[in-house]
Amino acid sequence: MVIPERKIEEVRSAVNIVDIIAETVQLRKRGKNYIGLCPFHQEKTPSFTVSSEKQIYHCFGCHAGGNVFKFLMDYQNVSFVEAVKAIAERVGITIEYHEAPPTEEQTEQEILYDINTVAARYFSNNLLQSLPGEIARSYFEDRKIKVQTQRIFGLGYALQDWDHTVKFLKENNIDLEKAKYLGLIDRKDNGDYYDKFRSRIIFPIFSPNGRVIAFGGRIMDKAAVAKYLNSPESSIYSKRKSLYGLSHSKDEIRRLDKAILVEGYMDLISLFQHGIKNVVASSGTALTEEQVQMLSRYTKNIVVFYDADTAGVKASLRSIELLVRQDFYVKIAELPTGEDPDSFVQKYGKDEFDEYIKRAQNFLEYQTAQLEKQGKFEDPAQQTDAIRELVQSVSFVNDELKRSILIKSVAKKFNLREKLLESELEKVLAVSKHRSELKPAVKEVAIEQERSLDKIAVVKEKSASPVERDLIKLLFEGDKEIVNYIFTYIKPEDFSNSTVRELAEVVHEANLHGENILPAVLIEKITDEKVKEYIINISFDKYVLSKTWEDVRPGTAENIILQKFARDTVRNFRLNLIETELENLHNQIISSKTESETQELLETKQRLIHERRLVQKEE
Repeated sequence: MVIPERKIEEVRSAVNIVDIIAETVQLRKRGKNYIGLCPFHQEKTPSFTVSSEKQIYHCFGCHAGGNVFKFLMDYQNVSFVEAVKAIAERVGITIEYHEAPPTEEQTEQEILYDINTVAARYFSNNLLQSLPGEIARSYFEDRKIKVQTQRIFGLGYALQDWDHTVKFLKENNIDLEKAKYLGLIDRKDNGDYYDKFRSRIIFPIFSPNGRVIAFGGRIMDKAAVAKYLNSPESSIYSKRKSLYGLSHSKDEIRRLDKAILVEGYMDLISLFQHGIKNVVASSGTALTEEQVQMLSRYTKNIVVFYDADTAGVKASLRSIELLVRQDFYVKIAELPTGEDPDSFVQKYGKDEFDEYIKRAQNFLEYQTAQLEKQGKFEDPAQQTDAIRELVQSVSFVNDELKRSILIKSVAKKFNLREKLLESELEKVLAVSKHRSELKPAVKEVAIEQERSLDKIAVVKEKSASPVERDLIKLLFEGDKEIVNYIFTYIKPEDFSNSTVRELAEVVHEANLHGENILPAVLIEKITDEKVKEYIINISFDKYVLSKTWEDVRPGTAENIILQKFARDTVRNFRLNLIETELENLHNQIISSKTESETQELLETKQRLIHERRLVQKEE
């Protein structure tokens, strides 16, 4: 399905990008723009800038940038169509869709989403309706998972057959190579396709916005194969950026301002069925920075449930560090030995589970208890190391007041002087600061080399001159009068740099057809991501004003200043073009072979000299 361009423009014009971004990023006004901490990478000094005038954003740290749709796509991990639809619903605009063949109109991602949706329905029908699905239905009945819950989470079953899914995909005209890319099927050595998921319970994995992005499959029989099989990473699925159940739980997490983190699919599903709906699962893998950052959009309070075995304790400690570093208030809960959230809530119910949540320890209490269990406080030497471990954990906390309170609690528990522990903390913080300063320095050369390569790729045959760069900035100001003035004297093909020429053509075409020339609209017409990043970057650069600007009186209206800048820049560009032509003519005159040819070239030279004189006199 495709949304008409006029409807996209209507939705874009109905909102202010500042209002949308301000819902998730704390912004403050600085000059004409708004700044805040970037939501796409960790930073302490704001480098994330939003322009209400141009309706675009840009981060000078990680170089993320775009218009309001791009922000929602990256922040919520949704498609372009979903981003448009979300904003349309917010402002009460009804979306109209055009049906079109996927290969002509839909984006590659939309096709992949559709394939996963079709596959999810197929697996669900296998579970709920097929005769072979009885084995899976019995499994869920034994696990006390209701049919309604199975439907809510889209649970399914992959049949034992080696080619049942392949046949289904063929019958539904699904591109088999794309299905292979998504990990639904694979190829044999002879080239034939076969099902990847066979005799497995299927758990669809959803994006935060509810799109099927991948699948997890649990084996039903005791064959000597992996217990769990997961979809490979793809353009719509990144394991590091996905939390199972978030699409179902995000509203409840926001409402309660608290998340519960568990390990497995069934842990989450059982808790959800029992009314504990503010829960997400790490799917049995270590928590990642990307997952923590994504969760921070909904709450900063979390209760972590991990198995009480050695591996579970280590996993919880790793998760604690990530969570604390991103300013989460972390509590750890432990169930009785041999129990996990699924088995416990099935046996004892929601109220008893809630009691364990209430008894959860803050991360420092939990770590202290674990060290005590290991006997680390029985020997003076080990006790010293253990206390240093606790101080190390306190150092993860960014808030100085919180750190001070935590140090006070450690000092009180072990009857130590606060000053002593504060001194230890300062040492840890100093080392941490030194390492953080070293990392950028070590990476700087590689980053600069990468940027240089990017520039070579973007700026193809000749670097953009300062004048060309200034002209492109002016063309992307969204001022129709200035755009018309520039194109009165300059054609897109006059630009020597290919990237600048491409950008000028985008503006020229839109202006020629009477289309919107707002930067937020124009950047959607640019297909090359590096070119798009280039224009967003320079759109937020401040003009390098020539010395003639020193005569401009303070308080002069901005549009007057911009118009003067445009006139000066266009004049300089025209003069540069004339000088280039004169230089070329000089070389041609020297190499000319006939008197008539020389005379013709000299006349052209005189005409250009006269034109140069006229341009120089222009105000």
